[in-house]
Amino acid sequence: MVFDTMEEARNYYEEYGRQEGFWIRTRSSSKTRRRLDEVTSRQFVCAHEGKYVPKNTSQKALEENDEKDINEIENMKRTGKNCSTVKCGCKASMRIKLDRWSNKWKVSSFQDSHNHKPVTPERRMKMKSNRVMPKAAKILTETFHEENLPIAKVPSIFGGPHIGFNNRDCYNHLRNVRHRQLDGGDAQSVLTYFRKKQAENPQFFYAIQCDENGRAANFFWVDARSRMAYNYFGDVVTFDTTYRTNKYDMPFAPFTGVNHHLQSIQFGCALLQDETEVTFLWLFETWLEAMGGRHPVSIITDQDLAMKGAIAKIFPNTRHRLCLWHIKKKFAEKLSHVYFKKSKFKIQMKKCIRSTYKIEEFEEKWKELMKECELANDDWLNSLYDIRSSWVPVYNRGIFFAGMNTTGRSEGINSFFDGFVTPTTNLREFVVKYEQALKRIMDRESDEDFESEHKYRIVNEGEFLLKHAAKFYTRNVFNKFKDEWSKVTLYKVEEIPCDDEYHAYLVKTKLGEHEEFVVKLNLQTYKGMCECQNFEFVGILCRHLLKVFVRLDIDTLPDHFILPRWRQEANKFRIMDFKSLVTNDGKEESEALRLSHMCHQATKLACIAASSNEAYTTFIEALNELSKKLSDNSTQHATIPSSTTGDPCSTNIDSSQLLLLDPNISQTKGRKKDNISGSKRLKSGIELAQNKKKRKCALCKKIAQHDKRNCPSNLKRRKNESTNLCNEESEDLCQDMESDDQEYC
Repeated sequence: MVFDTMEEARNYYEEYGRQEGFWIRTRSSSKTRRRLDEVTSRQFVCAHEGKYVPKNTSQKALEENDEKDINEIENMKRTGKNCSTVKCGCKASMRIKLDRWSNKWKVSSFQDSHNHKPVTPERRMKMKSNRVMPKAAKILTETFHEENLPIAKVPSIFGGPHIGFNNRDCYNHLRNVRHRQLDGGDAQSVLTYFRKKQAENPQFFYAIQCDENGRAANFFWVDARSRMAYNYFGDVVTFDTTYRTNKYDMPFAPFTGVNHHLQSIQFGCALLQDETEVTFLWLFETWLEAMGGRHPVSIITDQDLAMKGAIAKIFPNTRHRLCLWHIKKKFAEKLSHVYFKKSKFKIQMKKCIRSTYKIEEFEEKWKELMKECELANDDWLNSLYDIRSSWVPVYNRGIFFAGMNTTGRSEGINSFFDGFVTPTTNLREFVVKYEQALKRIMDRESDEDFESEHKYRIVNEGEFLLKHAAKFYTRNVFNKFKDEWSKVTLYKVEEIPCDDEYHAYLVKTKLGEHEEFVVKLNLQTYKGMCECQNFEFVGILCRHLLKVFVRLDIDTLPDHFILPRWRQEANKFRIMDFKSLVTNDGKEESEALRLSHMCHQATKLACIAASSNEAYTTFIEALNELSKKLSDNSTQHATIPSSTTGDPCSTNIDSSQLLLLDPNISQTKGRKKDNISGSKRLKSGIELAQNKKKRKCALCKKIAQHDKRNCPSNLKRRKNESTNLCNEESEDLCQDMESDDQEYC
């Protein structure tokens, strides 16, 4: 037979093998001496041709190394191939040669004798020649991976076992895609991805800090929507660095806030190399630059000294508060003898921290509790008392924290990300997964927008204040307000004298534990305050003020008691589509929104105009005319912030000139060096604080870390170890060792 090309000959022989029940491979090729790159002949053989030869070592080499260490020999055995092989010395083959006169490929030899069984027709789809993954399956596999769907479902969608690929082919395809994306390095691919996102939307902000060797150290990025959301919900922020699920063990540091649905939202995030004060200073300065220099009202973090020092320098006017949960968690570790389940000290301490609304009342109860439990000289409790203004709720109730006392929202975001990343996730994949997680957060917010704006709350006819609140508050905030309203009937009110323009009222409980709060209210402006400071801390009216409103027959909530951040239309900065801005929302003047919208529109027109020279000329002429109109009207000039036009990368890296190196494995504070790989479980402070009874071996009667099964004095154990280390020819030696051990015992 004669073929026009070498590929045609291979395809013909491969198709012949499919019909006969075998698959082929290329055995050898020959080239001319005059032209080294020109192939003149090629041999195709059956995949069963040849014999298996170990690549690394052979059994004969192992037998010659009798003097080597046993562990070294075991390692050499593991490197050898310990599975089956398809090679059985089959002689079937086909050789083709190039005919110089006709410039075609001619079959010069053909052997069709096989020494193995052919593959049956029902199993031929498992042959290597039939394992072909179509393009549609590859695209669907990538989509499943992006949406965190099980990859194993892809083959079943395309027909199950009757197709030419399986689960392993899908995972191999994802591996190849990952290698192509990481061409040039992990950190370099992240930089390229950031540049691409900023080209698509100039409001995307990123910064990368490198060390003196050009190796990436810290990453920070924030999308355009998070930057706009910060303008409306950035009054309170939680910050946490305990999440380390990525390939380099770099701490994930998200800036988390709360939106008008009481949902967690993101204001940017970072991947850090370490947790030093210098790193936090760089991060907070970069984040503040991305947010237009606007400081948050309050911020909640854990008890980290480096973080505390950086916040004091970068956010001097921001109220910094420590996470109450992290501090209460240490009570069981430091005071395990008095702080345990249903103990009197635990109950009284909880009341002292949570149920005090005056500073003097808290300090008095604290001192009484220390005296009663004889803990006045405890150094740890005294150190907590010295910094009580940074963690006790009563010292912070006058400042808006959206009702938060802990960094639980940041840790909730960490748990949310567990569904997107794994400990082996590389940097670029982590950034992409973060963007997908943001989309999930946006979808949840959109669902709540629909529930709040297009569904109505069920309220009784006589509850006028509740009905008025249902018109403005979102669904979740209204439920919080409704909880306060449901407690109104449990209180009674009596007016007390007051010297200033405010009227004072004493609100007392009717049943249960006695509580009383003083409410001051101006009857002209309806401005007032309560001693519980719930409105200042949460932003929602307390039950005590509502009780006074009921007594005074006030049927509507004053506007100054309805925070704009809790209203239904608090997030109308969002873009419904790229064709036009949202109308009637009062946010058309937003410079960031206008810039983002114009960039998308200009990019669409430029893509259309690039198709031909005539369209290009028309586009340029229209741009010149538009430029003249804008220059005539100087009031319409828009200046672009330097943080978005320039490259915010702190080392001014040019991807075309310098390759950004991958970061080192992070070794942050609190992580033992011998446990970086995560092979051992980290014990909690409670486990370390408890004095566990050490167990005694039942065989040797010694207090040790072993038991009778692995005791060194166990003859059966030593015999088994000796048998595993020796081969069949050393049975006599093992018996001698056993007799010696018995005499020694």
